[in-house]
Amino acid sequence: LIIILIGRMTKPEEILIRENEHGEIIREKTLDTDSIVLYEKMKNIILVLARLDSDFTQHVILKKLSLQFEKHRWNRKDLNSICWSVGSLSGILSLEEEKRFLVSIIKDLLYLCELKKGKDNKAIIASNIMFVVGAYPRFLQDHWKFLKTVLQKLFEFMKENHPGIQDMACDTFLKITKSCTQTIVS
Repeated sequence: LIIILIGRMTKPEEILIRENEHGEIIREKTLDTDSIVLYEKMKNIILVLARLDSDFTQHVILKKLSLQFEKHRWNRKDLNSICWSVGSLSGILSLEEEKRFLVSIIKDLLYLCELKKGKDNKAIIASNIMFVVGAYPRFLQDHWKFLKTVLQKLFEFMKENHPGIQDMACDTFLKITKSCTQTIVS
């Protein structure tokens, strides 16, 4: 069940871009309440299953993400589902597990961003990076240097003129500053 859910995770409300029927990346705010409800239900099921076996859940996610490096397996929709599932695990892993898992995910996403050509591919990867880091405030609060790097990257994304990336960078910045105020101020 976890394999199917990770492969079919629906778009969370925070994601402001999507791929249209022509393969172009466009800005889109999710207003469809059915989609939002479905995302929340899928997220809750993933949480329950991950609590039962977090090692297996992490393994499935990391394996699916590693397949994105294979040229014939690269798929924006699959990458989105994987990353949206990663966001679902926030807060249920131990601090050490969360650190190891999140660092691995971010490293893979950054490397994937280097490998992939095209503004649309990079926009999809950037939106996933923003979603993932925004979902893990506990990790950001405990790792100032990483938080500082994330904030600098968000400022870079705010200058991007790809549809939806600027808005998503601003939303993610606001979300992070609200959840990490004490860390940022001190």
